Amino acid sequence: MLHGSFRATGRGLCYDYDSNEALLSILNSATGRTLATFNLDHFLTKKPKDYVGFLEKASQVNALMLSNNSTINLADTVSESHLMSLLESVVGISRNAYDLNALDFCRFSRIFSKEYNLKSVKIKKFVSRNKENEFYIARLHTHHGNGVCVRGCTLTGIMAGLSDRTIRDLITMEFGHRFESSAHDLLNASTRLSSLSYILDQNFIPEHKITNESSNMTIKNPLTQKNTQ
Repeated sequence: MLHGSFRATGRGLCYDYDSNEALLSILNSATGRTLATFNLDHFLTKKPKDYVGFLEKASQVNALMLSNNSTINLADTVSESHLMSLLESVVGISRNAYDLNALDFCRFSRIFSKEYNLKSVKIKKFVSRNKENEFYIARLHTHHGNGVCVRGCTLTGIMAGLSDRTIRDLITMEFGHRFESSAHDLLNASTRLSSLSYILDQNFIPEHKITNESSNMTIKNPLTQKNTQ
């Protein structure tokens, strides 16, 4: 199903989607400058607004981390040139969030394992016979025979659990075997997993985490959308 073109405005960034070309542009709302442009693949074009929603939340979570919780506007935290390079990471993590939300664990695992030089990341969903309860089991393994396993009722919990176990146990194992390069990759992977736990958590609203008392703005929805086609 072909979804129509639209423009969505977030906090500091603007998203312009051309459905005919499956092309998404990210612009600086203040300057109007295009910061990044890329084609959405077949999976993303199924629900492009959902993907843009993850993009916006990922940018807000990044802004919180970079500004020590003083803003959710990523464009206010770094220079425009740095912002353009930072968006590469934002685009990547928002794709991870989109795949996880769609329960496309195979695609998430393939992309995540390659990016952080892991042997595998496996996530499985289990549902009780009466279908009233469900839970997830996730396993992360390095190329050196080390691994961790976590269980949780939500994907948010699974991501947070994997992040904690990676820091607490897996990095220690890799350092103990003098796999320093792998330990560095695992540190970055843990940070990504932690960020994903916030992005996937519908109860986590970045604006509510701002500690700057001068900010009294309220956002009911991180995006305002207008169809252009």
